[in-house]
Amino acid sequence: MAYDEEVYEKLLYNFELLCCIVGQNPTAAQLRVDLSRIESIIHKKIPDTLKKNAPEDFYELYTDFKSEYEKFRDFILYDKLIGKNIVALGGGFSCGKSSFLNAFMGKSVLPADIDPSTSVPTYIVKGDRHEVLGINVFDTRIQMLPKDIKKIAHGFGGLEDEDCERVTDAVTLGHILESIFFSTPLHRYDSIAFLDTPGYSKPDSEKYSAKTDEQIARGQLNASNYILWFVQADAGTITEEDIKFIKTLRADIPKLIIVNKADKKNLSDLSAIIDKIKTTLDLKGVSCIDVLAFTSRPDQIEDDALLDFISKDRAKIEEQIREWDSRIYESNFARNFKQIFFRCREFYDEEIDEESRKLTRLNTSITRLSAEDIAADVLEPLQLLVSDAKRNVNELKAIRAKLKELQDEFFTEIKFIADTVGIAMPEPSEIDLLQDRIQSSRQLIEAYKKQRGIQTDRSVQELLARCFQNAEPAVTENTAGTEYRNALRDMIRSVCTPPGDIRIHAVFSHTKQYRDMIAGI
Repeated sequence: MAYDEEVYEKLLYNFELLCCIVGQNPTAAQLRVDLSRIESIIHKKIPDTLKKNAPEDFYELYTDFKSEYEKFRDFILYDKLIGKNIVALGGGFSCGKSSFLNAFMGKSVLPADIDPSTSVPTYIVKGDRHEVLGINVFDTRIQMLPKDIKKIAHGFGGLEDEDCERVTDAVTLGHILESIFFSTPLHRYDSIAFLDTPGYSKPDSEKYSAKTDEQIARGQLNASNYILWFVQADAGTITEEDIKFIKTLRADIPKLIIVNKADKKNLSDLSAIIDKIKTTLDLKGVSCIDVLAFTSRPDQIEDDALLDFISKDRAKIEEQIREWDSRIYESNFARNFKQIFFRCREFYDEEIDEESRKLTRLNTSITRLSAEDIAADVLEPLQLLVSDAKRNVNELKAIRAKLKELQDEFFTEIKFIADTVGIAMPEPSEIDLLQDRIQSSRQLIEAYKKQRGIQTDRSVQELLARCFQNAEPAVTENTAGTEYRNALRDMIRSVCTPPGDIRIHAVFSHTKQYRDMIAGI
């Protein structure tokens, strides 16, 4: 069959793109570092060591750990990410994340309304010219054109000849790519890299695919510095699934909730939706910076009041992103990597203590029974339990010791790699000095209350929730640093002292602890 020159050129281009995407040239030869040893620790040594006895939440911890490494690896593969704060876009599949970025760049570059299996995590950074780099499942680097991003997601190769006869069918190749890096002058922020994630869905969802698995999505978001979470205005509020998902994300990552496709609602309904989302999040204990409306199609809005409302919210979104852009990047790789080691070590310490207490109780019982001349056959089951407890303690101690060896090996290796490529990473000996218990104040207070048997007065709890609901959290600062303490002090002073909220002062002014706190700030 003969083709005209235009069809032939398109066929040739599609063939060449296909060859690039499915290429199997390993990137190891193109990198300045050898990642084989660190990947052996992550993918083999850690699972092998902990497969027999691990915390119940190990799978989630391990998924986050691998996602953090994937982010670290992305920084190596694409060094323009180094020094950038990652703003990840999260939410259910097809909630308008890509359309949001297209609107912010002023041009439709990223594919929208695509099949879940073809969506690809995409980093967007500022650059002098348009450059697209893809990494496929064979770890091959692929140089592409911006138009190829849409071809890969929506499908390419579907051509017709001059007689309108189909020459080839379209194919999608998003499942072949692990990630895409897009450098463009359309991106206006110097210190921010946007990460457009595929979104999340559960295995029983019709939109589920390996790319949208909720564990993978959670890991990608937990490896970011800031999160934009998208809710569709059509839904009327934030879904229970969204809330459950958000609550599994790290509490220290600032989150801005965006009610997308706001042009589909009138002003009254939109305001009610936003108020309902704020109330729901507050009741569920989910902290966020704000809940703001957005649409990528303001030209579709005929109601001037609605347009003004959404325009003001868009200005607030832009202001928040500019504020994040002004933040000096601080590498959290070491801190985030350490969480799995700390949590597992904590688990083994608790298990060893429990088995040791059991062993002590058994030995005490045997001693007392022996003093009463109990027959040996009666004591035999207890002695078997003693043997089991001793074996368990020894096994747990061995795993804990092996875990410490793996931690030292991992951080020594990751430190060497980070130094080679220019990524900030503490010295291995400094890892133990990092804050171990990365917990929210709420978690610490709840643990203390449980330990002391303290019951919270519901009316006081509601009063505190109302008074602090608009307080700006200092979650972006180092919790051991002066800036965090100063921010926390200023927040407490503004809320708790006259002429702040007099109710708080009235409730607690009689307590010595409150008077001492106020005097201290």
